[in-house]
Amino acid sequence: MDQTLLTLAASAGTTVVSLLVTEGWQQARDGVVSVWRRFHPAAAEDVEEALEASRRSLLAAAESGDTEAALNLEAHWRRRVAELLTEHPQAAPELDGLLIRLNEASSGRTINGGVRMEARVSGNGRSYQAAGDQHITER
Repeated sequence: MDQTLLTLAASAGTTVVSLLVTEGWQQARDGVVSVWRRFHPAAAEDVEEALEASRRSLLAAAESGDTEAALNLEAHWRRRVAELLTEHPQAAPELDGLLIRLNEASSGRTINGGVRMEARVSGNGRSYQAAGDQHITER
């Protein structure tokens, strides 16, 4: 898979999971499901149910103090999006547009309390984390 599509899949996984426990989660769910309906309609209902289950799981994890749940869900959604993009690379522009809209809609939010970020990278992997805007240009 092309590096650009991998980056898009990673961004989608992170964005979707981060929005699952916010006021914008329904917009995120509806947007992701609409991408699936357009490019892989047979899986759209399953994706909607999986997003709902992911939200319930993340809310329960937050109550129990499970800090690994978000990381596991991000990895899960990165894989699902990567699978969609592998089968339907033409979905990339629509998915990218959705992520831009979702990030713009959520950018006015303020973070209350602490922020905890954790990353695990091996081999030639890279991790970029920010609690705000982040722009990365690699050459």
